[in-house]
Amino acid sequence: MVINSTPTPGGSTRARVLFQMLLASAERTISITTPYFLPDKGLVRELCRAVERGVKIRILVPGRASDHMLTRSTSRGAYGPLLRAGAEVYEYQSSMIHAKVLVVDELWAVVGSTNFDNRSFGINDEVNLAACDQAIAARLERDMAHDLTQSRRVSLEEWEHRPVTERAP
Repeated sequence: MVINSTPTPGGSTRARVLFQMLLASAERTISITTPYFLPDKGLVRELCRAVERGVKIRILVPGRASDHMLTRSTSRGAYGPLLRAGAEVYEYQSSMIHAKVLVVDELWAVVGSTNFDNRSFGINDEVNLAACDQAIAARLERDMAHDLTQSRRVSLEEWEHRPVTERAP
């Protein structure tokens, strides 16, 4: 399915509905790769609920090679509740990662222009391809596994001791 997404006054975009629905229905795994990870409280809650249901969550974001350091610093502030819940967060070390991928239960795959942030879910025009296809999902999971070999996992302890510049609300 091609899911185009245009903002509407006071409403959710199709991309937001798609992502929210897939996160809420996950039973085993959620894999997210995004260059801009700035989830709102509702998405953080949904991800934490998924972990409580026993869903394994892996989130891959840029490391120091981000093209927007302020966005990266702000993004790191969202890790806390997710790390406490048991989600895994990885920062890509080799270069800027710009893929936008969501894979749920090794069955649903979403690729497109949507970042995991409020701009994509509420302001920007976006387009995504959503496929219920094990082969596509498996390929994207293999790509993520490869990217994780070039990434560093962020621990809760490290996050709790992050620089003051990343602690501003």
